[in-house]
Amino acid sequence: MPAVPDAVEAVFRALAGARDAKAFHPRGRWFEGELTTTFDPALPLPVGEVEVCGRLSKGVGTPGGLPDVLGLAFRLPGPWDVLLSTSRSRVVPWPARTWTTGRYGSITPFRWRDRLVWLAAVPDAHRTRSAALADLPAEPAFTLEVGPPWRPVGRLVTRPLDVDRDLPALDPVLNRPEGLELAPAVLARIRESAYRGSRRGRSPDPVTAPDAWSAVGPGSRKP
Repeated sequence: MPAVPDAVEAVFRALAGARDAKAFHPRGRWFEGELTTTFDPALPLPVGEVEVCGRLSKGVGTPGGLPDVLGLAFRLPGPWDVLLSTSRSRVVPWPARTWTTGRYGSITPFRWRDRLVWLAAVPDAHRTRSAALADLPAEPAFTLEVGPPWRPVGRLVTRPLDVDRDLPALDPVLNRPEGLELAPAVLARIRESAYRGSRRGRSPDPVTAPDAWSAVGPGSRKP
């Protein structure tokens, strides 16, 4: 089994190095916004309103408006980096034709207090033409759900974040609450290897830049 994670890390490191960007979700648009949640014991989400910083992105990086596995990622205080992708079911990533026609899901579940829980974000309806970054709604908003059984737990509202450089990659492997596990264990190990390879293949390694979020991010405001 160790050979599989090692091979995955090597592939993702090579791909990230060739792109000089993340192996997946290389192109995107940063946003800031607010997440407002109600208490639900299924996951350790913050209760009330918190500031978030995140990114909407194309998974493979298909050109123009071609369909792609679209990503919604954001950082919660803690930090906790949440990454969701358009999917056809809970476990199958699926290309979306536009930014608001797909359901964004965690793909693999979280394990919290001995229970497996999925997280999803359902976008508000907007008339969008394609999966091009230029066709992103100005201020997309989402309803957060957990399951099973599926139920709403919060609202995420966003607006474009004006930054003059790309921020460090959000990383759900490194940044998550204590006690929250990625499941199942076999896929979690492979996922950890993929993220590690992607981190090491980029230059500079964003994990070594602790001050990169000093001007923006949860709990801070732009001057």
